Amino acid sequence: MTRLERSATVLLAAALLLALTALHTYHFHGRNFREDEIYTVHAAQIMDTSEVVQWIGTGGVHPAGWRVIAVWWVQALGEAGLTEPVVRHFSTLVTLLALALVWRLGADLGGWTAGAYAAFMLGTLPFAQFYMGEFRPYGALVLVTAGMTLALLRWVRRPTFARALLFVALGVAALQTHYYAGYALAGLAVAFLLLVRWERGLYLRALGLFAAIGSSFSAWLLPLAHRFLAGAGGVTYAMPSDRRFFRQLHDQMMLEPVAIGRLLLIVGALVILGAALAGLNRRASKAGDRLRFGATGPALTMLIVPGAALALAFATNRFGTGNATPKNLIILVPFMALVAALGLRRLPWQARLAAILLLTYPALTEFRTYRANAPYRELVAFMTPAYQPGDRVIAHVNDYAASTQVLAYYLHDRLPGGLDKASMFHVGGSSHRFPYDPIANQVQASDPATLARFAQFLDGAERAWLITYNRTDLLDPFLDALGRAFGDARKAVLRDDTNVYEIVEYRRVPADLGDVARFGEVIHLRGWSLPDGMSVRACQDVPFESWWYAAAAPGADLGIGLVLADANGQGVVRTDAEPSGARTLDWAAGTYHLDGRTLSVPCDLPPGEYPLLIGLHDLISAEPLPAFSPDGDALDSPLVYLTTLVVSGP
Repeated sequence: MTRLERSATVLLAAALLLALTALHTYHFHGRNFREDEIYTVHAAQIMDTSEVVQWIGTGGVHPAGWRVIAVWWVQALGEAGLTEPVVRHFSTLVTLLALALVWRLGADLGGWTAGAYAAFMLGTLPFAQFYMGEFRPYGALVLVTAGMTLALLRWVRRPTFARALLFVALGVAALQTHYYAGYALAGLAVAFLLLVRWERGLYLRALGLFAAIGSSFSAWLLPLAHRFLAGAGGVTYAMPSDRRFFRQLHDQMMLEPVAIGRLLLIVGALVILGAALAGLNRRASKAGDRLRFGATGPALTMLIVPGAALALAFATNRFGTGNATPKNLIILVPFMALVAALGLRRLPWQARLAAILLLTYPALTEFRTYRANAPYRELVAFMTPAYQPGDRVIAHVNDYAASTQVLAYYLHDRLPGGLDKASMFHVGGSSHRFPYDPIANQVQASDPATLARFAQFLDGAERAWLITYNRTDLLDPFLDALGRAFGDARKAVLRDDTNVYEIVEYRRVPADLGDVARFGEVIHLRGWSLPDGMSVRACQDVPFESWWYAAAAPGADLGIGLVLADANGQGVVRTDAEPSGARTLDWAAGTYHLDGRTLSVPCDLPPGEYPLLIGLHDLISAEPLPAFSPDGDALDSPLVYLTTLVVSGP
């Protein structure tokens, strides 16, 4: 390759790295945080470095290195560290470094073009796109896996002290990132034994390097062994310990289109194996060559390391504890990218171009989501306009991923003025996974003592918020207690990916309500208000609130009609909609409901006095409900007069 060609390849690879990282940032960094990310962000608000290490140490599995650096990142960003895209810029930097290292490793194995292909493969791999964009250690795990492999191969080629130190540093960083880096280290050890000829001094030095790396994990070794041997190390979402293990990995990790990905991996593996066999049959190119397969030995590492790591992970999953998940095995993806790149390089240029285009299209258009996150930001956005410190929040969230606790942290960190833990009540939900800032008021039963405690929790509050996910019957007694003192005012159904949360704003029922009118047999209008007064202007949006009481369940889907009429009784503007809280189909007997809406005064409405009327109607048939006075007398009109608005010019 000429200098000009090499420079062009470098520039192309650099542009590719930046473009791929920009795509990661644009499509994935704005997603809601997931549980692990929220733990890290919240820890940064309340912990120093030593406390972070103690927190991670109590888990007994993951080392503290990555989490400490992530906490430092959030703390350095200040208030900006509470926002998803900004926090995930840390992942952007890690991804850039990981892609660069994979490119450098590919260049060592097959030239600069192969390195560029490897970066392209990793950057367009949907699995890597998704998990490397999260504020979790998986991008760093790819980085250190590629870095360890590059450093070890260079040390074997020329075993200098500087290269040995680099390998040890990257190995220590790997084990401090995630304990699954140990599988990659085991694969590298197997590759060393298979590929490097026996040389006593070199083997002793290699043993020292691996021992130095392993010693860095000694503080976590006993807790890790205890957790696994005690049977507590498994996870409910681990992959099965049969052939489905490999099927799940294939389905999640494969390049897309799948057929192209399979082709490139098969061709790449055959190229590596063919070259290795040819090297085995030839005598060493010179005396003292330390590689059994000559110059093709390093490429064979791309098959041995992931093969050994995968076998070890499967054996641990089957005969030890179920803890293998696809995201933990992200250590495989740099090797996949390198094998596929070597396969791509051997195709005719026409086939290479076609493969690149076919891989590029889904990478630019499909952006696969592997894990749904709860709509935390949407919950905060719904609450923010009305929320005041001192409001009560009731959460009934049933999710295996500890959303009970992380919801509390998210609301605490994001709501204006914060949310005190004593102002939140958790009905059911998951157990604590963050012992240094435990939540309060979590109950798992609805006995009389617990319900009395709940009633005391509500005392003194004028507003309450109910957040539910995967609702169960456990909530019903608490909902009955809430409904005796509060009425629902607003409701939202929030979706993010596949999760569906509901949030309802409740307001305390005023003590001075009285009958204004009755509609039909069971629905009473008990009060109303115009927060901005009765003098309005043309073009103004007039807020209106009304309190309703259901003496019995209505059993129909009803809408509320608010009408501004002229002197002749003709409506000049009307708003018809279902209540702002629960639909009347869901109203229970003996419950109060607050409806809030706005009436838009027309800009061309002449100044004057206009009666304000209200009524109920069936949303299906549009038939109005008959109206009655508080004494039970039938009224001539289904619309009840409330007051007169005085309209002035705009």
